[in-house]
Amino acid sequence: MDQFKDIIEVEEERISHIVGEMGAILTLEQADRQGKDREISELKRRKLDAVDWREKREIDEMIDRSRGRYAMRHYQDSKILSQPYFGILELEDDALGAISTCLGRQSFFDRNGKALVIDWRDAPISRLYYEYDAGELYEEEIRGRDRSGVVKGKRQVDTSGGELRKVMEKGTLLVRREDGSWQRADGSGGVISGKEEKADHRLPEITALISRDQFRAITHPESSTVLLQGGAGSGKTTIGLHRIAYLAYQDKERFQPNRVLVVMFNRSLQQYISRVLPELGIEAGVQVETYHSWAGKRFRAAGLQIAYSSDPVPPEVARLKKQPVMLLLVERYLDALLEKSRNWLLEQLEHGADPDLEKIKAHLGALTRFEDFPHTLNTHPDFAGDAHPEIRRRLRTRLLRRFDEHALDLYTLLSDRLLVEDALGKDCHGDPVDRNALDQLIQWQTKLRDRSQVDFADAGILLWLMQRKGLSIVRPGYAHIMVDEAQDLSEVELATLLLAADEHQSITICGDMAQKIKGDVSFDSGEGFAGFVRDQQKRTGAGNLRADTLVVGYRATRPIMELAWHVLGEKPSMAVPRDGDPVRIIQTLNNNETIAEAKKILDSYLQEHPKSLVAVVCRYKTDADRVFEDLRALGLSSLRRHARDDFSFQPGVIVTNAHQVKGLEFSAVLVVNPGTSQYRDDRENRMLLHVVITRAADNLWMVGHRAMAYGIDTWLENALSG
Repeated sequence: MDQFKDIIEVEEERISHIVGEMGAILTLEQADRQGKDREISELKRRKLDAVDWREKREIDEMIDRSRGRYAMRHYQDSKILSQPYFGILELEDDALGAISTCLGRQSFFDRNGKALVIDWRDAPISRLYYEYDAGELYEEEIRGRDRSGVVKGKRQVDTSGGELRKVMEKGTLLVRREDGSWQRADGSGGVISGKEEKADHRLPEITALISRDQFRAITHPESSTVLLQGGAGSGKTTIGLHRIAYLAYQDKERFQPNRVLVVMFNRSLQQYISRVLPELGIEAGVQVETYHSWAGKRFRAAGLQIAYSSDPVPPEVARLKKQPVMLLLVERYLDALLEKSRNWLLEQLEHGADPDLEKIKAHLGALTRFEDFPHTLNTHPDFAGDAHPEIRRRLRTRLLRRFDEHALDLYTLLSDRLLVEDALGKDCHGDPVDRNALDQLIQWQTKLRDRSQVDFADAGILLWLMQRKGLSIVRPGYAHIMVDEAQDLSEVELATLLLAADEHQSITICGDMAQKIKGDVSFDSGEGFAGFVRDQQKRTGAGNLRADTLVVGYRATRPIMELAWHVLGEKPSMAVPRDGDPVRIIQTLNNNETIAEAKKILDSYLQEHPKSLVAVVCRYKTDADRVFEDLRALGLSSLRRHARDDFSFQPGVIVTNAHQVKGLEFSAVLVVNPGTSQYRDDRENRMLLHVVITRAADNLWMVGHRAMAYGIDTWLENALSG
């Protein structure tokens, strides 16, 4: 350790100075706030005693000024001490000489106004940390000045709780022991801090670990829409959330929380993200929704009550409804509705001998989009106001009421055989559509109409229909939208989200086709995600697209990912730098032995890793219910049944089903009965098992008494012999 002695001394002196300054300023601010509290209390007392209204008004103004000064403080609590900074940047600047800068989650200035810590979102400075390696020359414009020099060094540190705990120096991790001495950690894999140390299994702190490519995706100034693709554990969701934090920091007025929407795959992810956003410095108010919860709120805001059918949708119908050709079907329907409604209105005005018929005919004849028609009826002088013939006002009212019948339009467009055959004569790949599937679609939609219901696939089509009608309530113009697990949205659903953004189309889309667990969703034509987004951007005439593929997996170990790729039958799609324990596959004789073996594994692991979070994953919800009761009967400690609306990130063991772990991660995963009867040999089930496997960060066990799916047992034999 002698070769690192000087580094440790420098860093201990640095944190002592910075934490000392922070403590002093926090103390001053606390005293200042207490003084302001006393001042405001005294002014309120004086106001109660005052009689003259002028004096009361003067006191109110004094109270407002005191409150304004109160709010001007930078460090309103001691939260900054929870992690003062995480990175050290050493520069030799050509103009300024030697410069040492700390990067953290919040900027900090000492009592003389000198910056001791720079917020990682302050891109001109942080770019040097993330995009340059030690020894590289830099030329950047920083705060309006051209700056050049050399990056002398970069260093990662863990300063949790205001103490120096770890130092990463050129790939070597130094860790402070409990007695205050230092040791070199082996097999760190470059991870500066772990969830188990903090007993906190929420979003990991990755700001110190962001790669050059990830930082560019977060901060890229030239692209309005960023597409993040990459394998499980490559950081897509985390980078997307950091991009929101970056945008809000750069333009707080534009990216106000209530103008930001985050769309997650399921309720568990929704809860997960809602709880971690404040950790990134994002103020309360960001809308975190599943797609259908967001769509439901849009429908209710438009005054539309939706009742969903509980009957299973015929597979061919579900597939058709989720194809991008539905976007074309809606447009053709609205084109026909525009022509029909316009002709009807002009015929009625002609019968009524309207004096402005020719002028109205010329104006309406110039309309090329349906959404311009209701807009004209609402705003054009020929129709707006009361100073028009009675027949014109009556016809206008009738048409606007008709245009608000959105559910009727949905039923009509999906059950009109001639229209459907015309639009769906070929599917999105150019292949003829099965006529039997068209018959099923029309029959199914007629059944739903008779019940005044829709199915879940209808939500996207209905929302797109309302958006293309021009309803502003379903096109709220968000400043930014983040879409996670985009591969499990349909093209129709993704299109509605793109249209819900404002004209700048600031959107982050995160997706991985290897984790697609809904078989009736494709994105497999042309350029996939990127091609579809570009096609939609052409509709609006706005936005550029930056497509990034993340090529390094940070979550799971190499043995876990090798099994995950084996299950898919694919070659590795990204580098996995971290090695780890082998995957354990245990074949049992019956259910009792399976549960007993599971308890044995979990007891042993929790004894060694008491702060870990472990998932026991079953294929179906009923399986999870049974396994939970069996494990509880055997007395397994720290056991919880995972409910989608009540997910806890505290250490322990949760029992859940496969679909509920999408997007989450755990220290370890135990898969119960990954058999051929549970995961059928088709693409959708292989992807689902791939998702389950890749939730594990460090350890994975597969225990069951049924024949293992996809040759998992033989994979283990080959892995051991290889």
